[in-house]
Amino acid sequence: MGLRFRIFLGMMAVVVCALLATGYVAYRYGVDAEATYNAQRLLRKEAALQRSLSYMLDRMGGSVSQDSLAIVFTDRICELADVHSLTFSLYDGAGRLVTTSAGPGSPDSTVALELGRDVVRSATSDQGRTEWADVRGGTEVVWPLRMSNGQVLALGHVHYDPREAEEADWRAFLARLAPVYAMLFVLVGALAFSLSNSIVGPLRRLSFDMQSDPLARGRRSTSLEYRWRDEIGRLVTSYNELLAQLEESMNDRASLEREGAWREMAQQVAHEIKNPLTPLKLGAQHLERAWQDNAPDFDARLQRYTQTTIQQIDALSHIAEGFAMLATDGKTVLVDMDLVTLLQDVVYLHEAQGVGLDAPAGEVRIQGDRTRLTRAFNNLVQNALESGSQVDVQVRLRAEGSEAVVDVIDNGQGIEHERLERIFEPKFTTKTHGLGLGLAMVRAIVQAAKGSISVASSHGKGTTFTVRLPLRP
Repeated sequence: MGLRFRIFLGMMAVVVCALLATGYVAYRYGVDAEATYNAQRLLRKEAALQRSLSYMLDRMGGSVSQDSLAIVFTDRICELADVHSLTFSLYDGAGRLVTTSAGPGSPDSTVALELGRDVVRSATSDQGRTEWADVRGGTEVVWPLRMSNGQVLALGHVHYDPREAEEADWRAFLARLAPVYAMLFVLVGALAFSLSNSIVGPLRRLSFDMQSDPLARGRRSTSLEYRWRDEIGRLVTSYNELLAQLEESMNDRASLEREGAWREMAQQVAHEIKNPLTPLKLGAQHLERAWQDNAPDFDARLQRYTQTTIQQIDALSHIAEGFAMLATDGKTVLVDMDLVTLLQDVVYLHEAQGVGLDAPAGEVRIQGDRTRLTRAFNNLVQNALESGSQVDVQVRLRAEGSEAVVDVIDNGQGIEHERLERIFEPKFTTKTHGLGLGLAMVRAIVQAAKGSISVASSHGKGTTFTVRLPLRP
């Protein structure tokens, strides 16, 4: 679960809890207010009903008796109950049911056929009115209906059920509240989403910038930006400062490494050039003394010195060629060429040493620098010939998919496994002589032709160098 989602979920949970708490408080307040309102409404309905009954009795002029109650009120009681939305009943002075708007004996009736003695006694007392709450889902009220002389004519009974009114009120309340809650939920959700993005967005950019390795891309042109001066802003500022320090440190380190590399290269070049120059100097000194002494073998000495000079000049040329190849950094012009013809020329130079070629009959076209590739394969063949005293060397060419594959195989001494990983490094050599630049130069030439080189060797059994070059499209 991502940080943004957790922040969003947490904020929405807080909002939902707040809305639920607000709803509960509103509900409890509504319940209390509804109870008070229902009590007041019951009193108002009861008072209105009593006024209606008193008005009816006054119009009849006292001609109503307990025996005629059923006759007088049976037709009017349902009308009164409908007008006032109440279940209204009349009982005689002994508490027996006379008539009711609910229909006596019906299954749904909330009216008893007879009132209890305690109820009758309380209703006919001086207090006059008796009320019971939570009776059959509602409130019941009994009061005396008196004649003009104060005698109790009947007992009026009202059953008031507020549930229907409460349900209607709550439905209306929820109908008004639901759109408000929905709008608040949407607005808060959008706010939570925006806030979570504002928090997580800079962190994601920071993480992406760190994963993309900005120092490996070179010096950064711009720094991360964050406009707020909060904890994330301080983190971004610290990150930018750290990057600047690392860039400065890397530049200093790179400068020191370049200086060290140049010093090491200069020392190596000086050492390698000094070696051929020493025999040249000594040979020239010996030749000068022989000439001054009119030595009888002066001509023979001159000839040996000439041969030595040529060899040393070749050595110097080889040294210069190796360093020059590394300095070019693979910058070369690729031309279309036939790899079969190139390998035939290379093998021809070493034909006397038994080097063989296994190649297809047709052409294998590639793109590369013919001079440099010739030098590279010649170096591989020469290294193979120097891998043992009696070595068989075989050069094989084949096509695999979109690549031309060249294997230079020998059965020499082989190379130890721990040395294979460094075989293409400059200055590393398995020989007792040389600069250790040959294979490094070969790899540079192959990579300049958009190819690759690998080596497989078994100590005491031989070595195979494999060069892969892309075929001409």
